[in-house]
Amino acid sequence: MNDHRTPVRTPSAAGRWVRAALAIALAAGAAVPAGSAVAQAADAPAAPATPISLDVAAHGNGGVLTDGHQGFSVESADFAHGFLTRDLMAQRMKTLGSDGVLRIGGYSMDLVWPAFGAYADSAAPKEAIGGTVDQSDLDALKGLLHATGWKVTLGLPLKSVIDPAKLKDPTKDPSPHVTMDQIIAEVRAAHATLGDGLLSVEVGNEFDNVTTLTGAEMWDTMKSYQAAIRAAVPHARITVAGPSANTATTNTKLQDVSSAALADTSVNPRDVLSELSSHLYPGSHCGTATMTIPQLMSAKTYTTTRTKLAGIKAIGDEFGGRIPMTINESNSASCSGQPGASDAYATSLWSLDYLLQTAQSGIARVEFHTNTAAVCGDFKPRDSADYPISYRYYGAFCAPDQASLDAGRLSAAPLYYGLWAFHQVPQGQFVDLGLSDADLERVRAYGVRGRDGSLTVVLINVQDPATAGSGDDSVTLGLPQGYRKGRAVTLGTSAPEGLASRDAGRISLGGATVTPQGSPSARPAATPVRVGHGSSTVDVPAGTARILTFTR
Repeated sequence: MNDHRTPVRTPSAAGRWVRAALAIALAAGAAVPAGSAVAQAADAPAAPATPISLDVAAHGNGGVLTDGHQGFSVESADFAHGFLTRDLMAQRMKTLGSDGVLRIGGYSMDLVWPAFGAYADSAAPKEAIGGTVDQSDLDALKGLLHATGWKVTLGLPLKSVIDPAKLKDPTKDPSPHVTMDQIIAEVRAAHATLGDGLLSVEVGNEFDNVTTLTGAEMWDTMKSYQAAIRAAVPHARITVAGPSANTATTNTKLQDVSSAALADTSVNPRDVLSELSSHLYPGSHCGTATMTIPQLMSAKTYTTTRTKLAGIKAIGDEFGGRIPMTINESNSASCSGQPGASDAYATSLWSLDYLLQTAQSGIARVEFHTNTAAVCGDFKPRDSADYPISYRYYGAFCAPDQASLDAGRLSAAPLYYGLWAFHQVPQGQFVDLGLSDADLERVRAYGVRGRDGSLTVVLINVQDPATAGSGDDSVTLGLPQGYRKGRAVTLGTSAPEGLASRDAGRISLGGATVTPQGSPSARPAATPVRVGHGSSTVDVPAGTARILTFTR
């Protein structure tokens, strides 16, 4: 369908920007002042957009979009510092839905001191640079979960429990000596405080990065944790999440642990595991590695991710699809994100695309790693005492200054707008659109048939309006029989820097923004979309996404 295209006269970067700004303004129902740059651009002859034809399948392709697909991952150190409170976090979570999961863990999972039971009054050793977790933190977390409807997975230390000879580098960020009895005391307190709000516990963080444990040894370790918890809290039915293997493009470590679990005849894996978890970052800022916006938005990153996700799904199928496959820590680039990319508008489009891609691939949940209480741009170096709770370039929100942070006013980062846009897509079954891989450098496309019979199509033009050679797309959708009405909500930025803009204040979803309190400024506005003779043609400017809803 996409092989015959009319030649395109490529508009200038300025022309692409003003047309994108015009599309955003009109989508929001805003008036465009006469004589303004945007109005003048609207009156000027526009270069033709690239035509793309897609046929919406009448039946589903097997993928299902459910509530609770997106959540957050935060450092255990943020929990220990008392940042997971109703006042600071509740509205920012509720705006994304009431069925999310908050994962508490990350690298600082092995750097905090649990002070519960017999250890409640114990002094934290100097190695506990992540802070102390105590009952007051659990009480605050209970209030947060009650206010949002979310659930939590609680990370448990690993390095101090296993054989020290299995640590890769005992001198790098040495862990406080937390015992299994101490861990059990924390789980018991968490269950008593949170009840059903405690979804599961996670055993360690990226075991393959910090230990030399084999997959079979890690499986045995997970079993031993679950057995100890079951003995201490027999009626709670608490299971464990893991193995939370690292961000490699392959799934070797996940497969090793899964194979050991499947070969183990002593237990049913479902009695041990709440989920099989992986970590995934398409880019890296670790060491000397860097990631650019073109790399993040590239077709290669998309197809590499697709292969990774297909491998995870295949492992899940080995368990009969009965154990959820999750990505419980993810974002654009590992090691706190890439400055100038992870904090740029590009992540609004990338995160929307990524969430739809993972859901369509059968992943049960994705949790975006984020800071909680931090000043925008105030990144702490590795040797800083504040490093465990530092600002991260890929964070979903941050405060513009210390006064705003003290007042609990956090600005939504570009990433957050992609998560909010994803929340506009209803539950349902994915349907094929027939998008060719040859078009992935221009556009991403997804279709979801809702439970009420409506059809939602998400079109994301991943081209940068500020870059020469990019352009608008004119997408013609062949619709199943009976759809007669359509409307569109547009995600975009009015910033001339395009995908590289770091000004989240210029981003809008249907003309609405996210307030410093974490709530939408208004309901995202939709504009009518013409439907006729079983099809609809929609223009998607470079650097925008359009969420289309068709009804009968």
